[in-house]
Amino acid sequence: MNVDVIGSTSTINIILGIIIISCYFGMHFIDMASFGSRVAGRVIKRTGLGTTLQLSIMTLSKFALVPFLPVLGYLVESGINIEDYLIVVIISFMLTFLVSIFVLLKLNSFQYFFQKLFNNYDNRTIPSALLKTFFTTHDNLKLKSCQDFSLDMLIFKKTLVSCFAYLFIITGFFAAFMLGILFPENRLTLSQLTATFHGVGTIIFAVYLDPMLSRSIDLHHDENTWISNVYSIIMGRVISYLIVLVGLSFFLIIELL
Repeated sequence: MNVDVIGSTSTINIILGIIIISCYFGMHFIDMASFGSRVAGRVIKRTGLGTTLQLSIMTLSKFALVPFLPVLGYLVESGINIEDYLIVVIISFMLTFLVSIFVLLKLNSFQYFFQKLFNNYDNRTIPSALLKTFFTTHDNLKLKSCQDFSLDMLIFKKTLVSCFAYLFIITGFFAAFMLGILFPENRLTLSQLTATFHGVGTIIFAVYLDPMLSRSIDLHHDENTWISNVYSIIMGRVISYLIVLVGLSFFLIIELL
């Protein structure tokens, strides 16, 4: 945080800000990386395991909410000003935007990891399979690749729907608590809007995007549509991070003027 511009900020708030940024970044990075499981399952014909592991990993990534929500709530209750809050949120979205581009461009590397994990999981539990995947080499394992990302693989409609859904999913916590800062007299009521933001995005994802992806993955005779769907969903997520990042940056500039 730029204390010369924003004003004096206590050490404890800086530490709490770092916790918020780390939790948000870690949660979203793990969630995005889990797409590699779905892709690996399709590539090596183990779609059931790939889908199950993705859902398990996505669920486990939510563990970051355990420290994230109380710390975020404490910052709001302690009277953090809107400028400092926006800086924390912008840094969170900036890091997550950058890592989302990395996942998009390096999806093959992530699905290679999950192919190794599948191989180690056959006779092990998930924790032991993870440890073996991280700390052992797999020179004898023949890995299969998927198509690398290119813009002509994107399906505009699905990218747009994905972007719209993720705009609600990724902003839910930050938007509700920001409203609590702007309107402190209704802080408790506004903090409950988190479920509303997440609900809209989750419904779109559960009703349209996820079934569409699952259906295309199950069609083994079609080697192109399924991976285009994967890249379209991830690209929609990347764009949603960018839109929010630009919007918040403009908002911060206005607040500082």
